Amino acid sequence: MHSMKLWAQYPDLAAFPGSLILNDKRTKDNAYPSSSLTPEQLKHEEPDLSDAACQGGARLYKPEGYAYPESAVRFFLQQAEQNGASVLYEHPVQSLETGTSSPHITGVVTPGKTLHADVVVVAAALGIPELTKPLGLLVPLTAKPCTVTVITKPLKPILKRIVVNDTIFIVQRRDGDVMISLYAGDDRPEEATEAVSKQVIQAAAVLVPELAEAQTQQVTAGLMPYPVDAHPIVGFTKEWPNLYVAVMHSGATLAPLMGKLVSEEIVNKQEQDLLAPYRLQRDFADLSHTY
Repeated sequence: MHSMKLWAQYPDLAAFPGSLILNDKRTKDNAYPSSSLTPEQLKHEEPDLSDAACQGGARLYKPEGYAYPESAVRFFLQQAEQNGASVLYEHPVQSLETGTSSPHITGVVTPGKTLHADVVVVAAALGIPELTKPLGLLVPLTAKPCTVTVITKPLKPILKRIVVNDTIFIVQRRDGDVMISLYAGDDRPEEATEAVSKQVIQAAAVLVPELAEAQTQQVTAGLMPYPVDAHPIVGFTKEWPNLYVAVMHSGATLAPLMGKLVSEEIVNKQEQDLLAPYRLQRDFADLSHTY
């Protein structure tokens, strides 16, 4: 909740229409405000939902919203550069350089050069294990099923709220385009093709028939990082004291809050109590399915 309030400080980068979780039978959580809608109330709330989509009712979570990830990344990178940071593009990280006399990360190795550093933050999502395994460091991550996201060309107003069920996420954004994210299960397309985008739109049209003729503007596919116990992994590592790991499933949602907390720990060297339960040095429930 606190992180969403921080996002609200950037109205050009985020919006908060609330979300409708279809067929959500969970009990009410006082810490996370919601209300239950009957099928009739749901149809009244979102007339363009199909009758089948409304059949099981929904739970309305009014505080929820969405961000514009590409705009947010550009904005915050520009802010970083204005504050003195150097942003290096097309410098893929190959490995981490270590010292010879003590467990210390001395730099980041790229194809052209090694970037020397006092502190290294590894926030490479599912790329983290590839960088940390040579150090003898296990960061226990798995992944959500492959997610295919389609951005349609702008449409007339169809949806007021975010609509979500077990496999799909649909939101119509301010400029009229519709973002549809579909969990593709074990089907992991090598390329986000036009054929794949049509499948996603067809799946969305089962819930929102007006989307049946929508045209694709952009399609992407990828895997989302997921710590094996579902909670973030954040903090300096015990084995390598100047190596900081940051990975979580709800990265976009938590970004403003995590940015503040992590910077306090790294720049000001002040441990944050909020992050104490999420260190790498904790007992994970299941380490059997990791990258």
